[in-house]
Amino acid sequence: MLNFAIYLNGFDALSLGSAAILKVLKERKIIPERIYTCGISSVFATDYATQDDYFEKRVANRFNVLSKEFKPLMNTVKKDSTLAKLTDFYKIMSTATSKKIKGVAKEKFVISRLGTLSKPKMDIIYSSVNILDTAEVLISHKEWKVGLRASIAIVPIFAPVEYKGQKLVSTTIVTGVPGFSTIENEKLLKVFVNTMPRIPDAFPKRTWEIMLKADYARTIFLIDRFSKKFDFFLDFSEYRKKISDFSPSSWIHAKEIARSIISKLPLN
Repeated sequence: MLNFAIYLNGFDALSLGSAAILKVLKERKIIPERIYTCGISSVFATDYATQDDYFEKRVANRFNVLSKEFKPLMNTVKKDSTLAKLTDFYKIMSTATSKKIKGVAKEKFVISRLGTLSKPKMDIIYSSVNILDTAEVLISHKEWKVGLRASIAIVPIFAPVEYKGQKLVSTTIVTGVPGFSTIENEKLLKVFVNTMPRIPDAFPKRTWEIMLKADYARTIFLIDRFSKKFDFFLDFSEYRKKISDFSPSSWIHAKEIARSIISKLPLN
């Protein structure tokens, strides 16, 4: 069996792709040597890293919370309005420093609202970025609670996380590639799972649309550039209609896609 590291990014419901990949690996008793993770996928990666028999149950238990808290970020199958949804979300969250937003941004949010999380029993590395110099900061499973908070600190949903004098945000919103600072030095086989949705080519008209499209264009450009450095690039972005929300049906589709993808990889 090949020794490999798996890299998981995550932004919206497509993050179920990461959870599904981990589920299929678990089914086949294939365990990565190391996991690099950021975004919503960090929650699922933490569940997986406990290495017990309750992974899928934990994933299912996340759906209600994630659907509610990340509803503005959900994809839709009715029409391709991802750009409009994200634009409205950015506008509301960036201009309203209300009590509600401050409450959501508390550090206790992740642990208290997402239910029981257990300490990882394998090598999982949480990826975040220092907002002052955009340098990647990797936090090991030994400090998994702060690592998890930092790796999912997608602004402006969450406030930056303070860690050793630094203010950290999720790598999701900077490069979309967790562990990007280690790619050249990582000696293991490298498998990247992309669950960042691609915004359609609609012409941006409003200021918020222009800002959002620019951020996304940069992120997608970096993902494309970094993907050339991976041994395998598993792209879920083309499955937006099948994985449209945090629902049981999307979870079923995600697992079907993951099984098809994993069957083509020489990991056994």
